[in-house]
Formats: sequence, structure tokens, C-alpha cells
Amino acid sequence: MATYKTSNSKSFDPITPSCNKTIYNSLEEARDMIRHIRETRTVMELNAYRCTASGMWHLTSKSK
Repeated sequence: MATYKTSNSKSFDPITPSCNKTIYNSLEEARDMIRHIRETRTVMELNAYRCTASGMWHLTSKSK
């Protein structure tokens, strides 16, 4: 993981989400990825959902 330096030379680590799945910043971004996956692969049904841990969006093959 990269470490970043501020202007006063203090170092800090970037925020790491509490979940390990791929993160999408919006429902629209997640749906765009679902469309791309459907166009390029043979897959089962995919849905987007908002993560309760990070508040971001993920994909799942589970039913709504």
C-alpha cells in the first residue's frame, strides 16, 4: 500500500475500505459494469447492492 506525505512532512496511509470486494462509487457505475460483464462473458444473473460496511456499491449473483 502506498504511503502519502502531506506538506508538513507527516505520513499517512490512504483509507482502506472495511470490505474486500470490488468497490463501485455509484449504482450507475455498478450497473455499467454489469452491462459490460454481460456483453463480454457468459454469467449468471448479477445485481448491484449498497454495502452496509462501506456505503459503496458491490456486485452479487444472489437474488435481491
